[in-house]
Amino acid sequence: MKIVRLQTEHVLAVQLQEAQAFALPMIDIGHARQLVESEGVGWAALDGDDVIACAGIVQAHAQRGMAWAMFSQRALQQFKLIHRVTRHVLASAPWRRIEMTVDARHEAAITWAERLGFEREGLMRAVTPDGRDCFLYAKVK
Repeated sequence: MKIVRLQTEHVLAVQLQEAQAFALPMIDIGHARQLVESEGVGWAALDGDDVIACAGIVQAHAQRGMAWAMFSQRALQQFKLIHRVTRHVLASAPWRRIEMTVDARHEAAITWAERLGFEREGLMRAVTPDGRDCFLYAKVK
């Protein structure tokens, strides 16, 4: 597996795992460009020529970032390296506060957020396009 700087085509190429498939209608060329071009950090994990994961932190303001991640089923099979890269990115991030939203039904994502040192701050009702609830998590340095 190779970690590279995020490009628009990476975002469009990830075959999302079933737990994230609800996001597919939101992912188009405009959304992908926005993630790549926004102030922040973004990376992709490649397995050969295949994009298996994309993630990053988009700057909301100088002290606040918004974390996001897109994983394929194949990425989950190589998750140790992805976890290590994510921990490194978080440790070197310049923002005092980093937030992420996690689908309230996605137990593995909840566990991962907590292992990364994020704390649950509350429940956000009907956040996803299909009306799912999400938890707001934050990591404050």
